[in-house]
Amino acid sequence: MQRSIAYKNSLSDLLWIALFGIYIALSSIYLIFPPMLAVIGFFYYKALRRYDLFSVIVASIMLLMFEAEKGYWFASSIVYFTLICQYVMPKLEQTVQSQMGIKAIFVLFSYFGFSFFLGMANSVLILPLPSMDWHVIFYMAIEFALIAIFG
Repeated sequence: MQRSIAYKNSLSDLLWIALFGIYIALSSIYLIFPPMLAVIGFFYYKALRRYDLFSVIVASIMLLMFEAEKGYWFASSIVYFTLICQYVMPKLEQTVQSQMGIKAIFVLFSYFGFSFFLGMANSVLILPLPSMDWHVIFYMAIEFALIAIFG
């Protein structure tokens, strides 16, 4: 009996990258689609905790696609989520006992913390500040629900 040599997890992850590319393009056109920053950041966080290199690469590619579509500077979200995952989340997990609470705080860090991080970096580099609109609250609610259900 012959086995298939294709690694199914990597093929499905590559399919997710292609679907995310289409989705992120649609989210810039239709404002009802959230940009999935918190969901991809949470996927990156889980991959770092499991020491899964391929999943970290997949999440990094998705974060780079997000940055390219939104016009943020290169690898800013990867740097931000790496700092959050290495320094903030371990202390947060020691303090907060609820998994839902940790997920909610992660969604808050994903949007408000990332915009604060970009604002600080842009002020140092003398670049214009990133824009935030009122849709962020709507996006946070949708992405928290997705992370709570599937995370």
